[in-house]
Amino acid sequence: MNTEAKVGAITLAGLVLLGGMLVYLSGVSFGDKGYPIQAVFGQVNGLKPGNIVRYAGVEVGRVADVRVLPEGVAADILLNPGVKVPAGSAFTIGSDGLLGEKYINIMPPRELKGFLVPHDKVYGENPQGLDEMMVTANQVLAEVKILVKALNDVLADDKVKAALKETALNTREITANLNRLTLTLATLAENNQGDVTAMVGNLKAMSASLKDTAARVDKMITNVDNDGQTAKDLRETIAALRQTSSRVEKMAAALEGVVTDPETSKNIKETLRNARDATAKANKMLDKVSDIKAETSVETLYNSDKHKYQSSADVTISTSPRDFTVIGVSDIGEDSKLNLQLGKSGPAFNQRYGIIDSKAGVGVDAKLGNQLRMSLDVYDPNDVRVKLRTQYQIAPGTFIVGQSADLNKRDEKTSYFGIRQAF
Repeated sequence: MNTEAKVGAITLAGLVLLGGMLVYLSGVSFGDKGYPIQAVFGQVNGLKPGNIVRYAGVEVGRVADVRVLPEGVAADILLNPGVKVPAGSAFTIGSDGLLGEKYINIMPPRELKGFLVPHDKVYGENPQGLDEMMVTANQVLAEVKILVKALNDVLADDKVKAALKETALNTREITANLNRLTLTLATLAENNQGDVTAMVGNLKAMSASLKDTAARVDKMITNVDNDGQTAKDLRETIAALRQTSSRVEKMAAALEGVVTDPETSKNIKETLRNARDATAKANKMLDKVSDIKAETSVETLYNSDKHKYQSSADVTISTSPRDFTVIGVSDIGEDSKLNLQLGKSGPAFNQRYGIIDSKAGVGVDAKLGNQLRMSLDVYDPNDVRVKLRTQYQIAPGTFIVGQSADLNKRDEKTSYFGIRQAF
């Protein structure tokens, strides 16, 4: 082979290799070419033929051509052989980095409803271009500029500046005052720790005394009422009286038409009248007995000046919705005092009169809501004394009581506080 032939052969081989490389790099296949799909976008932002097509991030083909259509821009996609794209997949345009090469990304649907066939047309989602981002950023900057200008207009006012300065100073003063208050409360709690301990001890002693008083009152009521037997016997006696009177009335009525003797007839009529009166009185007594309600209460009070306890107990008997009677003993122990009062109940006030602390007197109870009640007693005509009580309900049947006795006598005035329990 001469020199010219060798040069020609080498040149031809180089051209063949170059052509093979170009075909390989361009993705052109001379065998199975897969199947084409057309994706239509509103804009493609620099997409061009040869760009990669990815399915869920995996390269599956390339863009064969980009053409302008009346409804937008069509990108002809050539998928690799064996790749099947589910129907309903989302087609979007992305880029590798901010200024990188564009590519088409296919995202599969959540539910599989078949596959696209060759030459199907799909509509892709328009990408968010850099120009649109710049326009949005300009709008945001314009709004921020307006906001800054408004703030400058507000803060430039001398009155607003003075108000802000005064607010800052007031906040600093409030903080300092709160610090001083906290320090004062801590010091007060530390200095009065002994008083708090003593108060807790007094409350414990008061509760023990209250329990003891309640036991004694319960025993007294049990002895008097005989566990309810007394009231039961009373009702049975009145019922028997009513029944007997009714029978006598019926017997007299039966004899009234038979007896002809005038004197006997007169006696029968008198018997009838007496029987009717007895029956009416028995019915009246039964009604009163059924309306009777009793409430027992005990209390223990404490005087912090004299370190003295005082226990009291009473029974309030309501004979009707408006009438009641109070029977009790105050200052149980060495100086027990009797309370025996009759009263009338009203919507806002209760009136009482009778014996108060073993002396004749009157009293008024003011109902201040459902939980608060105040009482004023004036007694002892020979040496008038005034007592004021306040009680507040903290639980069903349980009250906190404050009492000041002998308010009109400065040297003898005493104050108590404690607990009252009703049963």
